Amino acid sequence: MTFGEALEASEGIHNKRHLLLGNGFSIACRPDCFNYGALLEEADFSGLSVEAQALFASVETSDFEAVIATLLAAEKIVGLYAIADPDLSARLRTDADCLRDALADVLASTHPDNVGSIEEWEYQSARGFLQHFGHIFTLNYDLLLYWALIQDLEPAITNDDGFRADENDPDAVYVVWNHFQPYDQNVYYLHGGLHLFDGGSYLKKVTWKRTGVPIVDQIRAALDEGEYPLVVTEGTTEEKLRKVQHHAYMARGLRSLVSCQGSLFVYGHSLAGNDAHILRGISKGKFKALFVSLYGDPASNENRLIRERAALLAADRPRTRPLEVFFYDAATAHVWDGAPEPERREA
Repeated sequence: MTFGEALEASEGIHNKRHLLLGNGFSIACRPDCFNYGALLEEADFSGLSVEAQALFASVETSDFEAVIATLLAAEKIVGLYAIADPDLSARLRTDADCLRDALADVLASTHPDNVGSIEEWEYQSARGFLQHFGHIFTLNYDLLLYWALIQDLEPAITNDDGFRADENDPDAVYVVWNHFQPYDQNVYYLHGGLHLFDGGSYLKKVTWKRTGVPIVDQIRAALDEGEYPLVVTEGTTEEKLRKVQHHAYMARGLRSLVSCQGSLFVYGHSLAGNDAHILRGISKGKFKALFVSLYGDPASNENRLIRERAALLAADRPRTRPLEVFFYDAATAHVWDGAPEPERREA
């Protein structure tokens, strides 16, 4: 389908649409900033005990999370054997931690500097896409979604990420997530974000409005001081789920994904197994239809795998609660390229 045809098909089934964003949303805007290959070239791996390029080459990927998962799996395995190097397991864990920190560092260092780094017409195009959805869930850590939503541009978009002024410190330079009344929230950073920091008893979001300092500069300053944002960069889905479940903000986001009804549009995500906890949320949830974006040739190996994974989600549903699966051409959504609103077919 085209994106316009997918919108039409979803209206024929029900009147509720929701959106799940993957890294393809950010890559479509600035591939030189958010493509894993570009990040690999820019990252600082000085803390690794082995040569970074050789490590990534051995796993045949530029995906940080895949390499982290491999290291953690190796750590568990070598612990079962009597080996000559008793510190090897610890080295593997240390290198996995190093890669997690390197990913956060390089995302901040290569991120567009400020909200003005994205053109107004790009924001308008993104908002034209986002306006179609009631709840927006993102697996990305960057600020592109946040920047697009806060623009004072048409079309108007109702959005609430759940953050408010701190009741105990209303003049603070940050805002905090509302633990007690998050009921109006409809934007969720399922794996955290570069602009979110754990304050212990609260989760804070850094803002430009309260400081006059660009958010990316605030993030980079925090990293320089050894303060890392709340981002789930764990390699395996089990470790990701463990971190999500132990943080009220992210746990609520996952529960919201599971409880939403209607249709779910997935854009820029391959449905890969390292996010299996998210996929389980879809298969165990209440969505009646799943619309998955495919980029490029639908018959390509990557798109074949996406189609197979989507089919497995549907197969996991009981007959009494079926999940219909559809696919649409990602390019026809025109998320960042300034193309007009997708046309609907005449009835």
